[in-house]
Amino acid sequence: MTQHPTAPADRYSEGAMSHDVPTELRRLQLLEEQLDPVTLAVLADRAVSLPDSARCLELGGGAGSVTRWMTRRFPAGRVTVVDVDTRYLDPGWATNLDVREEDVRVIDLPEGTYDLIHARALFMHLPEREELLKRAASWLAPGGCLVVEDLAMFPFDSSPHPAWAKVAKALIALVEAQGGDLGWSRRRQPRALADAGLTDLGLAVNVFTIGDGGPTERFWRAFLDQVGAAMVAKGLVTADEIAAARALFDEPSFVDASEAFVSAWGRRPVG
Repeated sequence: MTQHPTAPADRYSEGAMSHDVPTELRRLQLLEEQLDPVTLAVLADRAVSLPDSARCLELGGGAGSVTRWMTRRFPAGRVTVVDVDTRYLDPGWATNLDVREEDVRVIDLPEGTYDLIHARALFMHLPEREELLKRAASWLAPGGCLVVEDLAMFPFDSSPHPAWAKVAKALIALVEAQGGDLGWSRRRQPRALADAGLTDLGLAVNVFTIGDGGPTERFWRAFLDQVGAAMVAKGLVTADEIAAARALFDEPSFVDASEAFVSAWGRRPVG
């Protein structure tokens, strides 16, 4: 197996979205509430041809909802979840679950092993995303499927609400300062999967809404409460601008598009 150098400090896991922040688990659970209906539908479609004994890999486990789904969907298989901080991931959830606390950027996994690999809201945070994607593709068994999902912020460019667009741009700048890229999914998926040697490519793009009291709005309320101060401290937005954006949620006339969610997938050729 190829040896990889030690990864540099992970600024994402040490910042305002660190597991050390008391509200982080709730933020991740709200993100699951928002994204799981899309993710699980995509994964279910990709898993139709896989046996119950499939070997699965989840890169970046978050609060664990996708990992738990995998253990139920493939009861005779094996599910491995890798995260730099696994305090929200319980190996006791299932007997077919392995939890590994390691940095996905440098982890060494055997090539040709997994039938299904999934990563959500992970690659957009990693400067090494292209290298990791190619390595993840090599971990697939012949016929195995890699599903990569990330957020994309392009709906904010046409928002009719300046206060909301201002906060979104501040978030983009915050992520970029940590080495992330919230435009990568739109620019590079599924092209990056093809560059990694995968075929049978597919793509789905979903755009969420706010102002309707739904799961996306609940996530954004919690997100601004948790991360708003960090954006202000970095000079990306003012406290008044955060307050103005948040006040929109309580206006009866307010409804808008929120972020897009890009799901892309490909298979490792057989033979």
